[in-house]
Amino acid sequence: MIQCGKLFVIVAPSGAGKTSLVSALIEKLGSSCDLERVITYTTRQPRSQDKQGVDYHFITEREFAVKVQSGFFLEWSSAYGALYGSPAYILDRIKGGRSFFLIIDRTGARALRQLYSQAVFISISLPVAVLQDRLMSRKTESDEQIKHRMALAMNEIAQEEQEKLCDYTIENDDRQKALERFEAIILKILNFHEKDV
Repeated sequence: MIQCGKLFVIVAPSGAGKTSLVSALIEKLGSSCDLERVITYTTRQPRSQDKQGVDYHFITEREFAVKVQSGFFLEWSSAYGALYGSPAYILDRIKGGRSFFLIIDRTGARALRQLYSQAVFISISLPVAVLQDRLMSRKTESDEQIKHRMALAMNEIAQEEQEKLCDYTIENDDRQKALERFEAIILKILNFHEKDV
């Protein structure tokens, strides 16, 4: 009998380094642990470095609405002025033994917590000042957009303190330490070793 894979739901404010941590871990463990990242769908405009089908599936609002109506999404939400959705077909692939990282916002994570309780929820956090510096150094958003993202981030941090959604928290102010903790959590859950995390 094939052992089911796992769904690791990664929740963090914009700029917290979640995508780079996930990418680094997939590069290190992906082939040995049968791990990959879910490519989500969004209506936001691609940034200059974004690749279609690699970073996101970029679609129009009309295409997104059709997918919502057809039940294509496992969960979807609007954040940062755009729509984001996770494809439901990943659940079939999980049953087949594949494990996934799904990077979503807190609203989507809350909905997913009710839909798929077997998922493991991991929060990536870092000090607010560091988060602001990272957003500004990306040079991909206007000052107004950064202000908006910071307000959302502060709200998400406050919500997690009031209503714990995630099973694990990784502080990402030191990337190497964050990556080591992240790896330990994933390997423990996938039963590769029993190290406490």
